[in-house]
This record gives sequence, structure tokens and C-alpha cells, in this order.
Amino acid sequence: MPFKLNSYLLPTIILIGLVSAAFHGLGLIKGVPWHIVFSDVLGFYDRVSAPGFPYIDKLMEYPVITGVFIQLMGIIGKGRTAYYFWGSAFLIALAVAATYILGKITAPFGGLMASPSAQLRTSPENQKKIFTFWIFAPSMIFFAVYNWDLLALLFTVTAFYFMQKEKNGWASFFLALGFASKFFPIIYLAPLLLKNYSNVLKNIRIAGIFIVTAVVVNLPFALLNFNGWSYFFILNSLRDSNPDNIWTIGRFLFRGLDVPAINTLSLLLFAFSYLWVLIKYSRENILKLCFLGTLLFLLTNKVFSPQYLLWLLPFFVLLPAPKLSWFYTLEFSNLASLFLILPWFFLGHDIKYFYYTIPFVLIRHAALIAIFTTAAKTKMPGLIRK
Repeated sequence: MPFKLNSYLLPTIILIGLVSAAFHGLGLIKGVPWHIVFSDVLGFYDRVSAPGFPYIDKLMEYPVITGVFIQLMGIIGKGRTAYYFWGSAFLIALAVAATYILGKITAPFGGLMASPSAQLRTSPENQKKIFTFWIFAPSMIFFAVYNWDLLALLFTVTAFYFMQKEKNGWASFFLALGFASKFFPIIYLAPLLLKNYSNVLKNIRIAGIFIVTAVVVNLPFALLNFNGWSYFFILNSLRDSNPDNIWTIGRFLFRGLDVPAINTLSLLLFAFSYLWVLIKYSRENILKLCFLGTLLFLLTNKVFSPQYLLWLLPFFVLLPAPKLSWFYTLEFSNLASLFLILPWFFLGHDIKYFYYTIPFVLIRHAALIAIFTTAAKTKMPGLIRK
């Protein structure tokens, strides 16, 4: 059966992207509270307009593909408004491309549930999931044009498409591009290798493609200015946990919990819990392993930026959907945490804003745990072979 994308999907994601761009674009208007309409996209104009190129002449706290993308938007768009216009336009285009690929993955002739009995067969049902958990997700509405995560998400969704097609080399290539954009897609390399654990030569090829791609993208910048290139990694090792984060609540309760301790604890918690997931669910769907790994990263990482929930949306579409109650609890507690903590950054570091966010950070964490528990218990036969 030929693939036909619902004619409403792409126009609707464009509309949602325009809504997101318009909301954050209010920051261009004097008098509109910046702590309400803030976005990293618009906030980075001063960095982009500064002389020089990222990593070589000036510092950038993102991996290289994202940093170069941001700078290109500044080159194309002369002035703050033009820079924001082109940045928004390209981010909306990325959302459209990712939506198209999600539509292809969930088409009636196949999905990421590999066994025929587990495949999602009804295209209208899958398209409804795309509308509910992707296009009209509160995270998409607020964060499509907030940061540059859609760049890494497009690479990630494309990698999932090639996993479905059993083209693991291409999947590894796009995961490496995602890693060079936002780092988190490296989590998905282990499940891809585990899927082919009995074929050593194939795994060497898959790992080699990932490494070579990542090196080719990063090496020129590392050679030209190692300190500028490594700033992303150094910054993330030194930075404090953000105020709307479970680790900050822990630091408030346990005063001796400093940044090095959090770095060590968060790394160990993630590493051992993800290893447990890879072993326990090794014969289930590869996407389930990726999903559980993403959830564990969000639960344990010392930094939780609100747009990180975008990373979960493709899984909600491609795997059995979570309960709507948990989905919206997660989404709206995340939004509440953001809008309650933004004044802390822009109106002075008043401790009351931290207190306001605590209940919603705890609710967000509880929702993540509930979704993780449900997903872990749900059998998902899949692409991993004996």
C-alpha cells in the first residue's frame, strides 16, 4: 500500500510552529515582559552578532552543528528581527520534515514494532497519535521555536526510520549528526549495537560510522581552537544544577551536595540504571530501550531544560501511548516550572521563585517515573534478534 500522508499533518505543524514563533517573537516588542516570552533563539542574537565564528573566535555552549546553525541564521538574517525570522522559519521547516518522517514510520505498511502482531496497522489511529502527542503537544507549541532541539530531533527521527528499514549504517550516521547537535542521541547507540550483538563485524561497522561521522564534524573546530571547541564539555561539567531541577531541591535539603558530587552521582545513577535496562529488556523493541534511556537521562541529569520534553514526543507516537493523564501532568507541570522560575533569572534571584517551582518539579519527576514504570512493564517485541 503506497504511503499517503494525511493532508492536514504538515499544514497543522506549520501553524503550530508559527504560533510558537509568534509567542516568543513578542520579545522583539519593547514593553512585553521578557521573563514570559523568553526564548534562547532570540536571546542568542547578541552572541551571533558578535564578530567571529563560533568555536574558533567566540564561545558557544552547544555542540558544533547547533552552534554553526545558530551562526548561519545570523549570517542570513541581518539584524535582530531578520535573524529571528530566519531562525524560526528553519526551525519550522525542521518540524515539518520530522513530522513527515514520523508519518512514514507509522504508515500502514510498517512501524517500529517489528513483529507483525505488534505493528500499528491503522493509519488514522497513528495519525491521531501524531496530532495528540506531537503536533498539539504543549511542548511543541511552546518550545518549537524556543531552543534548537528540533535540529537534533530531526536527525534522531531519521535514525529511527532507518532502524525500521534495517539500514543500521545510516541509522548510526544520523545518530552521530544528532550527537553533534545536542549530545543526547548518543544514548541510542548502545541499543543499536545491542540489536546486532551476535554480529561483531556489523557492530564494528556501526560504531565506526558513528565515530568517523562525529570526528569529521568536530575535528576541524578542535584543531583550529581546542579550547573553543571543548567549552561545551567544560561548561557542562562546571555548571550548577538549574534551579527548577530535582538536584537543586536535593541541594537545598542536603547542603553538602556540591557540583562535583552531583556530577558523580548523576553519572553513576544513569550509567547503572541504563545498563540494567539494556540487560533486562535486551530482547524487546529497540525503541523501547531508547525510550527508557531517555527517561532515565531526564530523571538523573543535573540540568533539565524545559524543551527536553520534546525528546520524548517521538516515542509517544511510535510506541504505545502513555495515559493522557500522565502525559498532560508531565507537560503542564513542566510549563509551570518554567514560567515560575523565569522571573528568578530576569527579575532578581529571589528565593521565593524557587519555592514556587518545588511542587511542580516534584510532580514532573513523578510523572516521568510513572511513564517509565508503565513503559518498562509493557511488552514490546521488536527489532532485536537472537
